[in-house]
Amino acid sequence: MTDELTVVTVLYRSAGMLAETLPTWVSSADGLPVRFVFADNWPEDGCAKVIADCLDPDRYLYLPDSSNPGFAAGCNRAVASATTGHVLLLNPDVWLPDDALARIRAAVSADPATPVAVGLAMHGGEYVGIDLNPVSLFIDRSATARRAPLGPSGGAAVFPTDLFRRFEGFYEHLFAWGEDADLALRLYASGVPTRALDLVLPHAGGHSVDGDVRLQGFRAFLLARNRLLVAARTFTWPLLAVALPVLALAHVALAARRVRQGLLRPFLRGVGHGLREGPAARRQWTGKRFGFAALLSYVRVRRA
Repeated sequence: MTDELTVVTVLYRSAGMLAETLPTWVSSADGLPVRFVFADNWPEDGCAKVIADCLDPDRYLYLPDSSNPGFAAGCNRAVASATTGHVLLLNPDVWLPDDALARIRAAVSADPATPVAVGLAMHGGEYVGIDLNPVSLFIDRSATARRAPLGPSGGAAVFPTDLFRRFEGFYEHLFAWGEDADLALRLYASGVPTRALDLVLPHAGGHSVDGDVRLQGFRAFLLARNRLLVAARTFTWPLLAVALPVLALAHVALAARRVRQGLLRPFLRGVGHGLREGPAARRQWTGKRFGFAALLSYVRVRRA
């Protein structure tokens, strides 16, 4: 069923937001062979009712998990249940114009083997996929960037289902940040490019942590830890030897910002965990890694 598409969404405290966005998804999917899978990491929030009110029972699969295993694990669980040739990973705080899913399916039909980065409008800018950065390692790629994306952003990403599974999906220990960059680096190192789709979707940008100081601290922890883990997992030894001193300087600068935000303690704890867990994280990926050859190839690739 390569012509069909499954929309995969991970939910966490998302009922209010999903009540706004899901009707636009249903409208966009009208008349199309599109199914939905929802991995709900906070089932008590009421998302199940929101979904049932919008979709017929045979149109979706609902997978609750009150243990909250994280975004990466939720995506992997949902993709494992997909029976279609392609999956669209879509955050619950993204609205779909009526023609969005038709345009995404057309892009998939034109080149079924290649992942697609769908654009997101957030924080006052427009972004399509992931880009490399010498300080932060990876960032949201500006829609005006001359380079093609390194890979799709997890907020709006299309993958051939078999490709996603073959590369072991997202690294679940990353939990909720950097898992898309980790996969992008591994895919690119193996010669799998990503196409940018000329479609930008409105994105609220981070609804699940808004207003919760505890979650802000956890996010600061993840930002520090996961950046180090992604480098350890995906870089070749020569590139890692060059990248680590740069990352060290970047973390010193970031520490000053965390002081102003009152988040220095979780940030430093994240750095410590990243350094301690790096070797084990590296051992868990045995495929090709991103090195100087891949880096030079990437910076030379221009947008078609």
